[in-house]
Amino acid sequence: MKFLVLGATGRTGIPLVKKALDQGHEVTALVRKADADVDPRARIVSGDVTDPATIATAASGHDAVISALGAKNIRETPTLITDMVRAVVASAKTSGVDRFVMVSAFGVGDSLAKASFLAGLIFRTALRKKYADKAASEVLLRASDLKWTLEYPGALNDRDSTRYSAVALDDVTKLPILPSTSRSSVADFLLRSAVEDTFIRRIVVVTDSK
Repeated sequence: MKFLVLGATGRTGIPLVKKALDQGHEVTALVRKADADVDPRARIVSGDVTDPATIATAASGHDAVISALGAKNIRETPTLITDMVRAVVASAKTSGVDRFVMVSAFGVGDSLAKASFLAGLIFRTALRKKYADKAASEVLLRASDLKWTLEYPGALNDRDSTRYSAVALDDVTKLPILPSTSRSSVADFLLRSAVEDTFIRRIVVVTDSK
């Protein structure tokens, strides 16, 4: 399969690209700079991830767009994820690629009600602005015609484990006080969902298993 990856140079994007290539898929990485450090097996396209025309051109001929994009500095790019999603939605009208898989975060939107008191306190304070951007982006996504899947991982870690549970948000009943998810697990779920075409128009909570 062929995938356009957004956020390919990030700490989740790097293992995502590697996993896809290792499995024999073709990857196009849309990056800001042409000399970005990306797996040499991938095709690199430089451009703005918030520009619909750029995404449409890069996505043409691909099976899905996968976003591992995250805002590094919320003060400098307070609406990065919302702007990216808006561009992806608009790009589909030109590219014809309507499958979109994106990593978000547990604690965003309706998932906040399922968080523990301690986790909820963190989400409402330290992560408030970052989560507000993600929540706004998801309003656009839900209103679109895209075949989207949203992944909600817990606090990200760098463990190598890929043992994880993936449960639709509506079916989540119990979670750890502070759930966590390895970036490797996040990448594995993003790729698996895109390849298998699962969890269409669903939000999925992904957390590490012991």
